[in-house]
Amino acid sequence: MFHKNGYVEEAKRHNTAMEALTAEREKYLLEITNRRNKLAQLKAEQADADRDIKSTNQSLELVRRINELTRKSPPRKTQLGNQYKPSSDMEEYMALFGLLAGGAIGGITYLLL
Repeated sequence: MFHKNGYVEEAKRHNTAMEALTAEREKYLLEITNRRNKLAQLKAEQADADRDIKSTNQSLELVRRINELTRKSPPRKTQLGNQYKPSSDMEEYMALFGLLAGGAIGGITYLLL
């Protein structure tokens, strides 16, 4: 079927084709590997960005809460006057005692000066 030179030429063509196929296959595998690595890198960067976004959102939420609390006036301190209203007799007694105590303190101050 083939003469001696035809066989050699065909084997040479076959070997050249196999070498080209091997080179193409290596190039293909290298491109696939690079593509997968790039995708993994981008996914990792995306995960970092998502964490940064969540962290930033949490920080902004905390700032909003702090601002909200600082804008509001603090609750009023509880005092007896808010809960207890003295009777009219007790109010008269406290007013009289205040005048007497105020007069006594004022007199002592006048004598010391």
